[in-house]
Amino acid sequence: MKAENIYSLRFVGDAQVAPDGRVAYVLTEVDREKNGYKSAIWVTEVGGQPRRVTYGQKADGGLVRESRPHWVPGGGLSFVSNRNGRPQLFVLHDTVGEARQLTFVPEGVGAPVWSPDGRYVAFTTREPVDEETLKNRNPDVRHITHLRYKFNGVGFTDTRRRHLYVLDTVTGEVRQVTQGDFDVAGIAWHPEGIQLAFSACISPECELRNITDIWVINIDGSNLRRVTEGKGPAGSPVFSPDGEQIAYFGHAKGEVGYANRDLWVVPAAGGEAVNLTEALDRSVGCSVGGDSRMDGGSSSAVWSADGKYLFVTVTDGGSCHLYRVPVDKQEEITQLTSGEMSITSFSYAVCAGQDTFAYIAGNVHNPGDVYLWQNGQVERLTSVNADLLAQVQLAEVERIVFKGALDWDIEGWVMKPIGFQPGKKYPLILHIHGGPHSTYGNGFMLEFHMLAAAGYGVLYTNPRGSRGYGEEFTKGVVGDWGGRDYEDLMCAVDYAETLDWVDASRLGVTGGSYGGYMTNWIVTQTDRFKAAVTLRSISNMYTKYGCSDIGWYGNKAGFGGRDLWDSEDFIMERSPIRHAPKVKTPILIIHSEEDYRCPMEQAEQWYVALKRLGVITEFVRFRGENHELSRSGKPRNRIDRLNFILGWFQRYL
Repeated sequence: MKAENIYSLRFVGDAQVAPDGRVAYVLTEVDREKNGYKSAIWVTEVGGQPRRVTYGQKADGGLVRESRPHWVPGGGLSFVSNRNGRPQLFVLHDTVGEARQLTFVPEGVGAPVWSPDGRYVAFTTREPVDEETLKNRNPDVRHITHLRYKFNGVGFTDTRRRHLYVLDTVTGEVRQVTQGDFDVAGIAWHPEGIQLAFSACISPECELRNITDIWVINIDGSNLRRVTEGKGPAGSPVFSPDGEQIAYFGHAKGEVGYANRDLWVVPAAGGEAVNLTEALDRSVGCSVGGDSRMDGGSSSAVWSADGKYLFVTVTDGGSCHLYRVPVDKQEEITQLTSGEMSITSFSYAVCAGQDTFAYIAGNVHNPGDVYLWQNGQVERLTSVNADLLAQVQLAEVERIVFKGALDWDIEGWVMKPIGFQPGKKYPLILHIHGGPHSTYGNGFMLEFHMLAAAGYGVLYTNPRGSRGYGEEFTKGVVGDWGGRDYEDLMCAVDYAETLDWVDASRLGVTGGSYGGYMTNWIVTQTDRFKAAVTLRSISNMYTKYGCSDIGWYGNKAGFGGRDLWDSEDFIMERSPIRHAPKVKTPILIIHSEEDYRCPMEQAEQWYVALKRLGVITEFVRFRGENHELSRSGKPRNRIDRLNFILGWFQRYL
């Protein structure tokens, strides 16, 4: 496996099953010539050959991105496409012929959802700017009035809000449903098509305490009312088949990052919410990371046709599976899928009287494919990377469990280098995930396979703070970055050094985001690593509070509620830059210039400090990229990033 294999990768996402068993999905491919990604909608079924059904082209020759397939009630397949500029909604009659454009919204549509009768489409979009304002605007000036004024991957935002609109597909009329100083997300229709549920924070306090609630509103914009109680973030609402209840994801512990995201139900008319997944002590949704997928699929629970169950994905250790959750809590929660894999999205329909699911799943040796589940039987519907995977040798992976700090059990994995020979010693690279509340495990990491192909062992693990092991485990890092999480990682290396093939004199370390913080922290605490590569990293927690898009609230929560003015000493004590004079390890710094999550100033401070202290260090900056460079950056930039990483380890290990 080499970095250049990115050009050959294909990515599937958002598989949508129809009642007749057909499955529509998004297939994304790399356009090498245009250094970007193009996507189209495909359809397949059990025993059939996948076929492409959309062929959009842009007049300017740009890359077409098509997404969000949906089987329209009453017939047809809708999707979102940028073929005519901004993302708009299109519909195909029975997946053949020319697509018809349904929306002509100046700012483009987001998250379109069809009404049960197929007449209306609800969507979100930003309020348009009037032409007079545009004409008089000075493009060199940004007038900022909000505390939350930028976001990674989006850029700087203005005061225009993303609101809820409804399109009447018969008359073509578009009606704005919500108004005010708030953003709408997570739309769901009442089964009778008379109301909509959504998630929003509607309060003057939202600048400081952005806790979303579930709201219900009539489709004419009347009778707006709050359903949840503002105790913690609530999102992704979905009405029960009888319209009496709303299921949603969230927790009741305020604006914190460590809490399990649970599945709740609340009466649609208002009342006490019930946590259906508390006993699992796991988070719903997939937190297992990967660098070779683009699945923007399901983000909400799905009700069974009879309203007795809800279906969700749950991260458990290094895997993510599909679960059935009884609404009355009289039965046990049932895991429906099994094996070493991670499901990133799914859809549900009743086909031939059977509960049926289409889902996207991948593992260590497969970036992802489309699968169909019915009555416990699973059919694989695609093999989109078969040609590439037949041409490369992938590393074998061994799961390990060892004791970390406080004698906690820590799960990890070791990849042996390609061409492994018993009796020979090999260098080993510790790779640290971000978050800190994400998870390593059964996801495809081209980066790991590339390092293994170059002769390195790869060690990756889930220290305290990772999801998938219970809320206490996830909370274990809060207020203690650089503490027992560091001990967990060193215990992982201690374990690896007991393997007879690991050369303890040739250890490397790397990681991104929180993993970049830990890489920086590690080289200030020990000299056992002979080379380090820090990616989209953090060096100064104090300045990150004010520069990151989530710094002042995310960092405060991550550091156990400590704020700048009352905990300056502790915040700086746990900042790698305070300990820069201790660094002896050669370190490569890789960062994106439009990273608003871990801003460029973090890399600049770290580079200048180390350089003037005489540490062997180099600095690679990617223009036009953000925090997501490793996962969705321009293909050429992703390849160069990987080759810089590999080159540094080849030079110093």
